[in-house]
Amino acid sequence: MLSARQRALFDLPDVHVLAVQRGPCSFTVVAQTSPAAVGCPCCGVVATGHGRREVLLHYLPCAAVSVRVLWRKPIFTYREPAFRITTFSQVHELTAARAKLTTRAIAWAVTQLRSRDIAVSALAQMLGIA
Repeated sequence: MLSARQRALFDLPDVHVLAVQRGPCSFTVVAQTSPAAVGCPCCGVVATGHGRREVLLHYLPCAAVSVRVLWRKPIFTYREPAFRITTFSQVHELTAARAKLTTRAIAWAVTQLRSRDIAVSALAQMLGIA
């Protein structure tokens, strides 16, 4: 069961906050998603867990500092000789594949650009990116 704080932060039922670390100019939230039964993206063969990979994402700013999410992303494997791919990672609504910003951070940045007279460089600074 998710705590109220975890639900308030991500509002995603399978994202679990493991730790929050406060740095000098940022917060880092360590989170992981619950692995579910996943099929190969090519053929649909059910895969097994193969550990986790840490992915650093940029999230919405909070308390005037940038927030980063260290996502412990599940990796899956399967042995199907007909395909070259033997491992792949979880696809989740938290972020797009190979993205550095969360889906929510992108939506927030677009809203800021549309509704406020703000420079892209100021948005980048708020998100903690270059």
